[in-house]
Amino acid sequence: MLKPFQPNELRTTIELALHRSRSNRHVKESLRWLMTTVRCIHEAVVTTNRGGQVTYVSPTAETLTGWTLQELAELDFGVLLQAGKGAPCVTVNNPARRAIVERQVVRLDGLYLKKKDGAIDEIKGCAAPVFDDAGSIMGAVAVFHEVKRTELSRGELGGLDHRCASPAGIINLCAWCKRVPDESGRWYDLQTFISEHSALQFNGGLCPECMAKCFPREVEGDAQLCDLEP
Repeated sequence: MLKPFQPNELRTTIELALHRSRSNRHVKESLRWLMTTVRCIHEAVVTTNRGGQVTYVSPTAETLTGWTLQELAELDFGVLLQAGKGAPCVTVNNPARRAIVERQVVRLDGLYLKKKDGAIDEIKGCAAPVFDDAGSIMGAVAVFHEVKRTELSRGELGGLDHRCASPAGIINLCAWCKRVPDESGRWYDLQTFISEHSALQFNGGLCPECMAKCFPREVEGDAQLCDLEP
């Protein structure tokens, strides 16, 4: 502020500064939550700008594709995809750019991912446009995963790690991280494995013991109310 200033002007300036500080802190905290969530999920996440060029690649996407963010930055997302697995390769239009143009979610099912090591594997997922508060498109985000093979050849079956193979009706469970492997030997958390291999769905909640640990005051208050009831 420029001197001289009035007390009411000083008060307004301080309140605005405090509000701006709280807003910035809230945005930073939200970004930390979002980035941690993206790093933890099993799906590959790739974001692009409005032109369809890559701006971010999640750790899972780097592992799946073999390419790092530095290698893919500003490249067209469509160069990673093709319509068929055999030669000659059939290129596809950039699904991220298509989602931006059509302003709607675009499915990636049936497309193939071209990996750095030369492997070409089928993927499933979708690309969706990202809007700002004014309704303008900022870019797109693509979320996808490899299609799991449900049938293995005899040679592939013999080459599986013996730790992943199990008799019918038995599921291997890691005693430490509580993850289980699928037919291809890839390990998943138990909830994801059960959801993808059955019709069961999970509903979040807390058991009484965890409720007491997480919200001891509320549980204690409920217990006191019960003691007061005739």
